[in-house]
Amino acid sequence: MSKSIRAILADDHALVLEGLRGLLEQQDDIEVVAVAHDGDQLLALLERYTDIDVVVMDLQMPYHGLKALAEIRKRGIPVHVLVLTAFGDGESIQAALELDAEGFAIKTESPTQTIEAVRQVAQGRLVFPRAAQRWLTSQRHGITPFGDRLSPREREVLELVAEGLTNPAVALALNVSENTVRFHLKNIFEKLDVTNRTEAAAWYIRNLKSDANGTSH
Repeated sequence: MSKSIRAILADDHALVLEGLRGLLEQQDDIEVVAVAHDGDQLLALLERYTDIDVVVMDLQMPYHGLKALAEIRKRGIPVHVLVLTAFGDGESIQAALELDAEGFAIKTESPTQTIEAVRQVAQGRLVFPRAAQRWLTSQRHGITPFGDRLSPREREVLELVAEGLTNPAVALALNVSENTVRFHLKNIFEKLDVTNRTEAAAWYIRNLKSDANGTSH
């Protein structure tokens, strides 16, 4: 039997929190270890439980979700982060991308998509549902000069990362080593002036992805 995904949920709306908890606890492969109502509680729980796989968090809760996410990254806590959002605050979304949030779950989408997003993020994949992709492409202002600097191979790597593939999966798809993938990603980050895979994937969706109505990954 495979190991259950251990999750902590963080949202200041009790109805949303309990609804999500009930939804996830119905899944045989997901265990909700604890819930938090603000960023302080979330950070305290992450100190108490050191074997959490995924944090599902709202950005708008007290002691702002972005501050909590920044602190998670600053402390180097080894946990995947799935952000709950309605995509109404573009600045917060952009900040979450810069803080390496690995996925987005849209509050208005179906419960099935949220469950699958938790599973995908737990596996180390990036998750950009349709609404997230539409929002990103709506921010398109034409191809930036950075895109012209990417080699054909770098574009291939970036496209696969934007599709949600992990480094080992990218290496397998392109028949190269993981070290080669990491080398290409380092160059991609420098050329696009980004700091992580999530930002790079968002840049690709915003500037190079032609299908704004692509499927969720």
